[in-house]
Amino acid sequence: MDQLDEIIRSATAAIDPQYFQLPVAGRDPALYERVYCYELYHQMRTRWPETNLVLTGEIPKRGHEVIMQSIGSAVVPDFLIHEPGNMDHNHAILEVKSSQAKPVGIMKDLRTLDEFYLQVGYERAIYLFYGGVDVDLVQRLASARPVEGYIEVWLHSEPGAPAEQVAEILPR
Repeated sequence: MDQLDEIIRSATAAIDPQYFQLPVAGRDPALYERVYCYELYHQMRTRWPETNLVLTGEIPKRGHEVIMQSIGSAVVPDFLIHEPGNMDHNHAILEVKSSQAKPVGIMKDLRTLDEFYLQVGYERAIYLFYGGVDVDLVQRLASARPVEGYIEVWLHSEPGAPAEQVAEILPR
């Protein structure tokens, strides 16, 4: 899907500040991944072209025979871009984390991205951070895993700005 990069860029640029950093009564605004993801899904869907590929969010893969056979664990990716019901058209997996992500969460997502890219056959693995990202930390964690597939690292730095690819994790 050639349009995916532009869809990600324009969708992230359209995310309003209250979905990027949620106002909270009695304290400072906070980064809530689910709030951000729901708005990102909405913005991406409004830009989605006519295609056999579908954007889906948080499909639980426990009990999916092919996935369980391929990776042996139950996962729930943030977004999948695929043709439902057809394992031959798996285009992209997208995981999302805020700038407050802890190393254990980053490691879990790197594992999921790597497994879906290598073992399930997704063409692209995209790791989108919003608010900020320590690329060196992500690279170190990927090396420690070690990640064996190709993962794109994207950053959506602030509301109103488009996300951009800032790094790549190359196969070892």
